[in-house]
Amino acid sequence: MNLSKIQSLHFTGIGGIGMSGLAKIFLEMGYRISGSDLEENKLIHNLKDKGAIIYKGHSGKYVKDVDAVVVSSVIPPDNPEVQEARKRNIPLLSRGKLLSLFANKRNAIVVSGTYGKTTTASLISSILLYAGKDPTIIIGGELKEIQSNARLGKGKYTVIESDESDGSFLFLLPKISVLTSLGNDHLNYYGSQEKLSQAFVQFVSSLKEGGGLITNNDDARLREVVRKAFLSSGVRVMTYGINSLADVTATKIEFKKFTSSYVLTYKGKTLGKIKLPLSGLYNIYDSLASAAVGITLGISKDIISRALFSFQGIKRRYEKVGHTASDILVIDDFAYHPVQIKAVLETSRSLNRRIIAIFQPHRYTRTKLLLPQLIHSLKEVDELILTQIYSAGEKPIPGIDGKLLFDNLKKERNKPTFYLPIKEEIPNFLKKRARKGDLIITLGAGDIRKIGEDYLAKN
Repeated sequence: MNLSKIQSLHFTGIGGIGMSGLAKIFLEMGYRISGSDLEENKLIHNLKDKGAIIYKGHSGKYVKDVDAVVVSSVIPPDNPEVQEARKRNIPLLSRGKLLSLFANKRNAIVVSGTYGKTTTASLISSILLYAGKDPTIIIGGELKEIQSNARLGKGKYTVIESDESDGSFLFLLPKISVLTSLGNDHLNYYGSQEKLSQAFVQFVSSLKEGGGLITNNDDARLREVVRKAFLSSGVRVMTYGINSLADVTATKIEFKKFTSSYVLTYKGKTLGKIKLPLSGLYNIYDSLASAAVGITLGISKDIISRALFSFQGIKRRYEKVGHTASDILVIDDFAYHPVQIKAVLETSRSLNRRIIAIFQPHRYTRTKLLLPQLIHSLKEVDELILTQIYSAGEKPIPGIDGKLLFDNLKKERNKPTFYLPIKEEIPNFLKKRARKGDLIITLGAGDIRKIGEDYLAKN
């Protein structure tokens, strides 16, 4: 499809983090943008303020006068807008396909991995912004420096957080690929870890000639992916890590409550000290990946260092929501995968507070496939409150629900564990359980953050 021949785009499911970001980019490029979703949110309101036409609910009449319809991955084929587009021979595009049509003509820096993508892509974006590179940014979180999940820049680089969950990252042809991790996830789509790894091999092999590959050398699966991939002529490989012999490494790592520091080295040469307004080993890895991108692009260590130090953060990534007069701290994090949950809780323990974790499982398929790992990651938290699964558009699976996770955790834990399927009841329940100096942390990719906000509003 030739985008130059298109003037209007309709986004079905426009409220999602990925769809809204792409809609914003095309809106800023001068396209007429419309969209629909079942509920409105802040991202939709921002699009409305910029001139997009947004409808609540779905109807075939919304797509009658558009040139193409962009469909979110959670939209079923019987959606009335999809059916009407087919009836009228209006082109249907997935978000991933539209993103590739936009990105593949650009110098795309594509961040991929089963976790760590959003923070890494955000740190890369911050470095490019600080260096005056004026990048285009399309990521899966709201970067506080731009108060958005997307921006259209005039510079030569485009930072993209890819989506491997539905295989759509295979449409992309990056100039620079960044691989953060390769864990057990998205197996509902791929069917096996082997097929997921094969997809990553294909993704790495799609690098443009003369491009760069930046990969986490401490991840054994990624090392195998790189070994199997076919790299085009002139592709440069740069590794990063902590526990292995990598090109970019961190030594003398120190953690404080909400900050960390380390000495950055490149090919054995000390570049200097890095200070981060982030804590946790996973954030060290993400910053190393972003530093490697900076080095690849010839950005000086001083600019990289200052950009990382001044990083303002991402909404829903270990974000302080607030605290009460009795010093009860409320933090929210997007963590939904067992590896993410474990890392976030380890970081939280360094605050030396009693931890009350509220976890909202994400997707029926993920809960089913990762049940043992979820149990392990949540096993040691001081107090645990579980609620019902956030479906993210999935149909329920019989026998798979929040109660199943609760029943299994009760067998493994000898600490207070509760199941409150009606999450609106949790703020009042917290008033009975929380005590001075506690840390309350909401975990999950759904709408669980509102629990912490409501609790603070009542205290």
